[in-house]
Formats: sequence, C-alpha cells, structure tokens
Amino acid sequence: MSERALTMEAGEQRVDPRVTRTRAALIRALTALVSESPKGETIAMSTVADRAGLSRQALHNHYSNVGDLATDAWISRLLSDWLSLDEAAANLDAALIEAVRARGIEPLLAAGREDRAFFEKLRAIPRGERVAEVIAAAVTAWLTESDRDPTGSTIALDGDARIFTIGGMVALVSTWQTADTPPPIAQQIATLRAFATGAAAVTTE
Repeated sequence: MSERALTMEAGEQRVDPRVTRTRAALIRALTALVSESPKGETIAMSTVADRAGLSRQALHNHYSNVGDLATDAWISRLLSDWLSLDEAAANLDAALIEAVRARGIEPLLAAGREDRAFFEKLRAIPRGERVAEVIAAAVTAWLTESDRDPTGSTIALDGDARIFTIGGMVALVSTWQTADTPPPIAQQIATLRAFATGAAAVTTE
C-alpha cells in the first residue's frame, strides 16, 4: 500500500480484496455515468451494475441504493489525488477522515471547486442519511484532530450545536462551489472555523 493510502488501525481486520475490487468497479461505473448524463437524470441500479460488468445482486450486496454508492463516488473523487481507489474502495468513510486529519479540509474544498460540474450532478442524486453521517464525522475530525490547523486549536461540538454547525458548513461550501466568484480557499477556511467557534461558544455559555 502506498504511503498516502489509509493505514490500518491496530487490530483492524483486513478487508477481502474482492470487496475492494467490486466496490471500485461500481464506483467507477457510477462516476462515468454521472459524468456522461445530464444533471438530474435518474441512474438506475441495473444501469450501474451493467456498466460495471456485474450483476444487480452484486451491487445490492454492497450498496442498498444508488445514493449510498453516490456517497462513495463523492469521497473517491475528493480524494483522487490522495489515495488509490483500488486500495481504499472498501473503506472510504475512514479514508476521508484520515485525509482530513492529515491534510485538513483545504484540499477537499479545492477539489470540489475544481470539479464542480461533476459534483453538482452528483448532488442531484438523493443520498439519504449516510452522506450526512460521513460529512459530520469528517468535519468533527477537522475541528478536533487535524494536524493541519495552524492555530493548534480544537473546537468540540455536541448535540444540536454539532448538527446545526455542520449543516451550516455544508450550505456554505455548496454556495461557494456554485458561485462564479467564490472567496479564496483561505477565507473559506477562516469563515468555517469562525462559524464553528461561534456555535461552540454559544453552547458553553
């Protein structure tokens, strides 16, 4: 595994390589279909399976719906310069958190902006609750554990404050990604951190 690939935590069991290969094939298939299709066009599970050269049952063995697969496609695209899909496809949630810990969120904001046409089409696919959980975990890692925070400060958010803050951050990032003239990345980072700091301060009063 490359030095940038997700490292295995102590005691964690290795993933069956067949799982990784299958998920990588499905992610690549959906990514290609999203890239080729007009924004908002429905992409069926059977279409994804056919594109990947797999049965629909194989897809269902790994993803309950296209939305869950779209979440993995979103993560893999954001991390395309960080690790190989062929190495991390079976555990992309953890890969995203590890990348945020190691690099902060600046590279993710930049990747989302540079590839905004793809991400706009991907966002049109309903992704359910899983994507919110993944984003919440990644943002929490950034606020509390990132090695790339120049201030060395951490921000702990709990309960409703965490839900509110992360929802607001997602809304801000979505606005910046679609804006013709978004703020510079450094300003985006400062705004997101100020937003989280303000929410945290309210909960401690």
